[in-house]
Amino acid sequence: MIYQVHHLHCGSMCPFCAPLFGQKGLKAEVVCHCLLLETDQGLVLIDTGLGLQDYLCAEERLGSFITRFGTIQQSLNLSAVGQIQKLGFKATDVKHIIVTHLDFDHAGGISDFPQAMVHVLSSEYNATQHFSYKNKYRYRTQQFNKHRHWNFVEPIYGESWFNLEKVQGFKIFQDDILLIPLLGHTEGHCGVAIQYQGQWLLFCGDAYYSHQQLNPQNKLPALNLTERLFAHNNMARIRSLKQIQQLALEQPQIEIMCAHDPVELKRYQT
Repeated sequence: MIYQVHHLHCGSMCPFCAPLFGQKGLKAEVVCHCLLLETDQGLVLIDTGLGLQDYLCAEERLGSFITRFGTIQQSLNLSAVGQIQKLGFKATDVKHIIVTHLDFDHAGGISDFPQAMVHVLSSEYNATQHFSYKNKYRYRTQQFNKHRHWNFVEPIYGESWFNLEKVQGFKIFQDDILLIPLLGHTEGHCGVAIQYQGQWLLFCGDAYYSHQQLNPQNKLPALNLTERLFAHNNMARIRSLKQIQQLALEQPQIEIMCAHDPVELKRYQT
């Protein structure tokens, strides 16, 4: 059972050229929006943002390119640990972590919760072990390679959830939390659906970057270029985005959000 959903601000980056992220102006505001669920199985963290060591040892953990050009706001308070402590919990209260994917700005906090079980698509974890040129920058395996507790999910079979397929439920959460493949951005990218107080929330990770993309009539060519450059499989990314857009149109009662849009984060923090 899920008792409460908290929306956490677990990192901020201000890269140059805001239109590349669907925004106006010179510098973009890119947040790391994560979720914290209070459940009868303990706290569940959805994505982890940047971790303590990413702030304390930035170049060692993230590399010089990301450190220089990501323009990361340096604040330990913007870690999942800092955000969780602000709510009155301890790091050890987090029993489960579900990651949409293992990019550095989603997996950085895994090392701050060594006792937690991390749930991820097996194809995503496998991708971190085979470095292409693109993977070299997106995955920082030192963030999680010493973690001991993993649950690798195989999205071969599964149920349908509205217009999405191969959905994996978690029996320990009575299927109130679902893992939904939304492939393309990375090899094993997924979304997480959460049923809370009779309503569904869909956390889409990096399947899109701006709330404007939920309406297919909005054309954002610069942002589309960014997403194409970041994508492991651009055709699969476009297919996942179209599925999300269809879901938003046909099921407006579902709350849909992504990981990096400051507009969406502010919506839930006010």
